[in-house]
Amino acid sequence: MIFTTDHGELQGDFGLLFKGPYHVDGLVRLPLIWRQARSARAAPSTVTRPVGLVDLAPTFCTIAGLAVPPFMEGSPLPVSNTDADARGFERVLTEWDSEMFGVGVHLRTITRDGWVCTTYQPGSVHDGTEGELYDLHDDPLQQVNRWNDPCLVSLRADLIADLWDHQPEQRTPLRRVEAPV
Repeated sequence: MIFTTDHGELQGDFGLLFKGPYHVDGLVRLPLIWRQARSARAAPSTVTRPVGLVDLAPTFCTIAGLAVPPFMEGSPLPVSNTDADARGFERVLTEWDSEMFGVGVHLRTITRDGWVCTTYQPGSVHDGTEGELYDLHDDPLQQVNRWNDPCLVSLRADLIADLWDHQPEQRTPLRRVEAPV
């Protein structure tokens, strides 16, 4: 049995309601509770390393004893922090691409080492130089955007390089879709 959701809601965070093109904890840190069948004899554990929704389908394949198809981007969920560390679950990537009413918004985010770094790609609203950088340890509510902090230029560059180094291959051409989400 798995309990999760596809996104959070702002519920007044930042003075906003609902959801939107923001990669803040209120929208992307989601509950995930997983209980295997008793016949699996799996020991209960808590995994605190970052994982993504793309990891669910490969996990289901593994549970069913099936090979993970090559078109799936994720990896089977780790069973412990030790397993997560051994298999490289140190980062999670989040994307947002939308075209709504002729307005294009394109974000790429990496969450790693207690930092959230979002790059705003060129579109209708952004020129590609903007972004957000939050220290989840000192600023867990993500209220102070450190993107332009001169003390963090090298950290920001490292996170952005890591983000682009781990982008999945684009397997099919992107289609233009108008959707009210």
